[in-house]
Amino acid sequence: MILKVWDNGGKSFDRYTVRVRNDYFGMSKNPSSPQGFNQYAGSYPEIDESSLGKKIKCLNYRQLPYEIRGAITIRT
Repeated sequence: MILKVWDNGGKSFDRYTVRVRNDYFGMSKNPSSPQGFNQYAGSYPEIDESSLGKKIKCLNYRQLPYEIRGAITIRT
C-alpha cells in the first residue's frame, strides 16, 4: 500500500487528507464518529499536493493518530 497523509493543522473540519495509491480521502480528527468526517474525494493520478497542508512523514504506519489508522484500515 502506498500511503501519504497531510495535516492542515485543523484549519478545516476535514483536517487530514489521506492518499492510498491514487485514491484520496478527507478525514476529520475523529473520522469514525457520527460527528466526524471520512469521505472519498476521488482518484487522481496527479494532483497539486501543496494545498493539502503539511505532509506527515510516516516511516511507520503506527506513527499516525489511532483514529486515522483505523479509518485507513477500513478503507483499504
